[in-house]
Amino acid sequence: MGKSQQVLLKNWFSILDHLDEIFLFIGNDTEILHANSAYSRLIGVPRDKVIGRRLSDIEPKARIIEVLETERPVYHDYSYIESVGMDIVGNSFPVYDEGEKVGAIGIFRPVSLFSADSSLLSTPVWCKKEKAAEGGDPFSRLIGESRELKNVIYIAKKVAQTDTTVLLRGETGVGKEVFAKAIHEASPFSDGPFIALNMASIPETLIESELFGYEAGAFTGAQKGGKPGLIELAGGGTLFLDEIGEISPMLQSKLLRVLQEREVIRVGGTKARPVRFRLIAATNRDLESMVENGRFRPDFYYRISVIPIHLPPLRERCSDVLLLAEHFKRKLEERHGRQKAFSPRVLDMIKRYSWPGNVRELQSCIEYMYVLSEGQLLDVQHLPQHIWEYVKGSPVVIGEREEAAAPPLAKEVPSKANLKEVMEQVEKEMIIKALRESRTKTEAIQRLGMSRKGFYMKLKKYQLTF
Repeated sequence: MGKSQQVLLKNWFSILDHLDEIFLFIGNDTEILHANSAYSRLIGVPRDKVIGRRLSDIEPKARIIEVLETERPVYHDYSYIESVGMDIVGNSFPVYDEGEKVGAIGIFRPVSLFSADSSLLSTPVWCKKEKAAEGGDPFSRLIGESRELKNVIYIAKKVAQTDTTVLLRGETGVGKEVFAKAIHEASPFSDGPFIALNMASIPETLIESELFGYEAGAFTGAQKGGKPGLIELAGGGTLFLDEIGEISPMLQSKLLRVLQEREVIRVGGTKARPVRFRLIAATNRDLESMVENGRFRPDFYYRISVIPIHLPPLRERCSDVLLLAEHFKRKLEERHGRQKAFSPRVLDMIKRYSWPGNVRELQSCIEYMYVLSEGQLLDVQHLPQHIWEYVKGSPVVIGEREEAAAPPLAKEVPSKANLKEVMEQVEKEMIIKALRESRTKTEAIQRLGMSRKGFYMKLKKYQLTF
């Protein structure tokens, strides 16, 4: 062992005491083996009062205990410490010695401090200037850690090294242009321009001159001396044509010739101009059905779909939703200079929503919440109305299960149940219904006509979270 390693080990506990995060190490029997000074400072309990005790006795529902039992680590995980009434976020993972599990470590901090630390936030979205400065991988800046996203990135990286035409397929808002730019930046064409055109945003009569350019006198109002089209301007770079399914068969035929001959003829001209560019097309349409119905040329379809890449909708990569939400919040914090934090309740609702508008809808939602919230906490009352209405009808978390909220006595009462059991069942179901139909716990308390203390005692009794 080198001297530097000896110094590190000698000062290890001192190093842990300088962390801003709480560090907790428990053994296989949940005995607390070590807690750093941040534990006392942030939890408010002297660490010498807990070291040597079992965490299962102090906080039986602690997430680190679940990690210890399942041996599955969790990252950026939100949970609640009932004993001190604190929301926390952090990482927990099992610890092994020569392949044998010896305990688990948790590193976390209160949610109230979460937004203030930029190191916990997800990686910023790509930017060409950042790539030039960092010389990094543009795909590494795409937000998400799901298997679905990683599979797509793997394919895109392979394709980027060639000049093959790519067809990006996916629903509206999944980020097709983001992927197109990443492919461009990772390709041999990265030193050239990236020219993008949404084919559905321009009238058919203008698309041809925009793409192919025109010669002087080609039509009334034509620019003197003519004008190069986007295909020429994309020379040495990448041309991204979004909504490719919206163009007419006539224009498809002309684009097909450009792709096959690698030359373009301007509108009103006869001279063929050589062009070298990478084409990336994108669509949310069912091109196969359009080919069968005669609305899309089969030869053009096979020419542009050499490498089709399906971009998964957000509902198919749910694990990325919170990473994206935190990323969009951070961008707003940088723009407006005000830091805010999500409540665990609103994060749960964000995860449960289906996001039919995908990443674009999520980004709009986070901006809506950020702008309309007055304090530092982004909670369920700040959600757009349509999202709140949707999630309000989804299951409520009960302990480790999900149950749809039902009206009182909707469930069958066991025939041998006594009066106390029946009353408890009705009470539990009424609380679930109130939680489901209320935006805040205060509103639920008012609906139930209970005291706040009594309400929280019932939540604990029935293991309800909201």
